[in-house]
Amino acid sequence: MKGDMRFTYPLWQMGFILLLIGITTIIGIASDYKLTNSADSFLFEFTLEGNSFWYTAIWLAVLLIYLVIFRWKLHQHNKRNTGHKLKFSSLKPQEYMNDDELFEDVTRRATQKVYSYFTIALPFVAGFFLILPIGKFGMLNVLLLLAIGQYFIYYRTIRKYMAEDTD
Repeated sequence: MKGDMRFTYPLWQMGFILLLIGITTIIGIASDYKLTNSADSFLFEFTLEGNSFWYTAIWLAVLLIYLVIFRWKLHQHNKRNTGHKLKFSSLKPQEYMNDDELFEDVTRRATQKVYSYFTIALPFVAGFFLILPIGKFGMLNVLLLLAIGQYFIYYRTIRKYMAEDTD
């Protein structure tokens, strides 16, 4: 299983989400935006002041480099594991391992844990949003943190299985 990117895919997703949190934080703190909607037009104005343009540009460049590296690693994985190809974009989570019954069972257990996590976390976060005055970008960042938690739970479950399998 060494070199199988399906085991490290959640880590790649968590890294990407962290980069998204960074860009939304920069935009949320440093930008000014207006939305104007009239009967015959729709205008969205987005203004970055001072050095915030350069912070945003650098962060977007880092995000683009990350995506290029991820795409390259995905290509390497697909060349080595022709039977377990991963797609760059897909509606089905790439971590699902339907090779045999054991992998299906591990995926099912991980999915159950993630479902339980969201069953508790989403109502808690919704109540948190109702009580505290959090802006749009803060809400988005909290939801992205929930997504990191999802991938962490999945990765921990798979890693625990792999540690038991190699012993």
